[in-house]
Amino acid sequence: MDATAFTAFVAAAIPGFFTPGPNNLMLMASSAKFGFARTIPHGLGVTIGFALMVVVVGFGLGQVFQYLRWLETLLKILAAINLLYLAWTLLGLKIKDQGAGERPLTFLEAAGFQWINPKAWALAVSFVAMVVDAGPAHYWGLAVVGLGCLIIGALSSPTWMIFGERLEKLLKRTGGERFLGIAMALLVVASVVLFLI
Repeated sequence: MDATAFTAFVAAAIPGFFTPGPNNLMLMASSAKFGFARTIPHGLGVTIGFALMVVVVGFGLGQVFQYLRWLETLLKILAAINLLYLAWTLLGLKIKDQGAGERPLTFLEAAGFQWINPKAWALAVSFVAMVVDAGPAHYWGLAVVGLGCLIIGALSSPTWMIFGERLEKLLKRTGGERFLGIAMALLVVASVVLFLI
């Protein structure tokens, strides 16, 4: 991977990681509801799970979609169902008022979610296609992209978690808590519509 390709990767990765998407919205909602500390495993699952996904896609899993088009459709449907369920649960969001059995996602649940997250698939395939050569340096390029995703993800996830926690404090102070769930649910539904079209 040359310097130009690496610069292109970073230029694409920063907005890809920091713009709203299923991962970031879920991290923000979790941090607002459960607090920053309890959301850390979720954040680590997103960060490490996505970096691992990029490496696996780089080893050829992304080509499976070229032969099994139905698999891509199935993943989109599963992600849409999961996210619409999340939107439904957000409608009655009460900050720091967890019901019995409520908890943030675990590390493994968040890492596993990457495999049905359409934005994660789109980014992973794009990053690999953009910067990893098919030649003898393939594995080095893949290692650089994987490490780059790990570093940028380690900056992005806590940013959204901090935003969620700060938002919780602001809403408690201003009395706008009742609108948070509706706003978050609408954002999640919008993200579903965007990736389905």
